[in-house]
Amino acid sequence: MEPMETKAEVRKRYKKLRDDTSAQERAAWSDRICAGLSSFCVSRRIRRIGVFWPLGSEIDLRSFINGHPEWTFVFPRVSSTQPPRLIWGPEPLEPGVFGLMEPVHAQHFMPPVQLLVVPGLVFDAEGFRIGYGGGFYDALLERLSPDVITLGAAFEIQRTQHLPHSPQDMPVHGVMTEQGLTWFQRPGEESD
Repeated sequence: MEPMETKAEVRKRYKKLRDDTSAQERAAWSDRICAGLSSFCVSRRIRRIGVFWPLGSEIDLRSFINGHPEWTFVFPRVSSTQPPRLIWGPEPLEPGVFGLMEPVHAQHFMPPVQLLVVPGLVFDAEGFRIGYGGGFYDALLERLSPDVITLGAAFEIQRTQHLPHSPQDMPVHGVMTEQGLTWFQRPGEESD
């Protein structure tokens, strides 16, 4: 039996897999994922959403964001690396830590959202993810209100059956890929 890959090895493998995919394919997949997120938000009457700007070969959510100027989108800004902490704010964005585009004015310690779209290099069948290794989203997911829906956004090639995870790793409720939405654990249904 082969030994389980370390998180660093998994991270490297999935980043290469994503980087090796053509820009045209990634753009087409991103558009499908954005359409899926739009439909989901419309169906749930969600209008306040936490998103992220694409980094490198990451999924590009800009068509989702630009397609709904009437909705409120907030973006993360790194406020501390030790401990890992994000703060949240709307556009305009500026280059920040790690080459990420971050909000100029970020004033929310917790994203004031109904839906948090979560980045990751790979997601498994239980909703666990491996990101870039900073621990920012795990720290956030641990403190997030249980009524906020958390959805990973990734390409289908970024899914696997099982990932190594530790007690501080927090799963997402579901993942949206170009093939649609997969739930791992359903969040509490809205009571309108």
